[in-house]
Amino acid sequence: MQLSKILIVDDRQFDRLLYREYLGNENFEYQELDDGEKIVSTAIEFKPDLVLLDWQMPCVGGLEALRMLKKNKILAHIPVIIITGMEDEKVLENAFDFGSVDFINKPVSKIELNSRVHSAINLAEAITTITKQKNELNDLNKIITMQKNELEKSLLFKTQQLDQNKSEFEENISEKNRKLMGKEIGATKLVNEVKNLRQIVNECRIELRKENESSKVLRKLQMLERNISKLSAEDDSLDDFKEMLETVDPVFYKRLSEISPNLTPNEMKNCAFIKMNLDNYEVSRILNVELKSLQMTRYRLKKKLNLDKSVSLREFIHSV
Repeated sequence: MQLSKILIVDDRQFDRLLYREYLGNENFEYQELDDGEKIVSTAIEFKPDLVLLDWQMPCVGGLEALRMLKKNKILAHIPVIIITGMEDEKVLENAFDFGSVDFINKPVSKIELNSRVHSAINLAEAITTITKQKNELNDLNKIITMQKNELEKSLLFKTQQLDQNKSEFEENISEKNRKLMGKEIGATKLVNEVKNLRQIVNECRIELRKENESSKVLRKLQMLERNISKLSAEDDSLDDFKEMLETVDPVFYKRLSEISPNLTPNEMKNCAFIKMNLDNYEVSRILNVELKSLQMTRYRLKKKLNLDKSVSLREFIHSV
């Protein structure tokens, strides 16, 4: 264990020897001066942990020596204990004003000297430790501040990217919804036209049968009616509709089928329209049905899904 260093500055050799005896030669490492003239150069070389400084010396006294120490940036932190036989309060005031940490009157007692020296050294060590910790905390704070600024910049950049991606995604979804509605409206119109055409062909076939039951055209009309019936099947348009919807919400149909495997194509479409936030008027226009008919379809759909009366069909569909 390294011993603490004490620089004793006193013009009387007897006093210097006495202080060393009181403190114990084996407890500290010592350096001595008989005047304050060389206190700065000696302190720089010796690097003391404490200075015991006599107030009255013939050449450079304690006050001037204290000033010289405290003016030097390298030595200013070293604690200084003033020792004097003077009882003038002005001496005590000057000593503290110029940076001493303690004051001992002569004659010096062993107990008092040991107590003051150990207290001063412990205090200086504590201040050094605190200063070091403070500097380390300041350095750490600078690092944290830099990292915080970098994280904030990164977060801002990612937030801007997310906002841009969200905007593009919502625009893409909106465009696909428009295409989906347009496709379904077109498909519904086509189905209705095909149904009308089938009805016309059927009427022509009936009239022709009345006029000439053996007509060859009658058979061709029957074939034409069957072909038209195939075109009007709902499952054909559902596949395209389903494919288009799955680009908007890939798992919707899968989850819906798992919840209720027995839903009809028309019921699946109704659920999809609710998922797309279409109101009843828009859906009735797309499907070319009356609002009352649509409401009945929704009522049966709710029962088929085993929903409680308190649960809204729209809320349930949006939770799928």
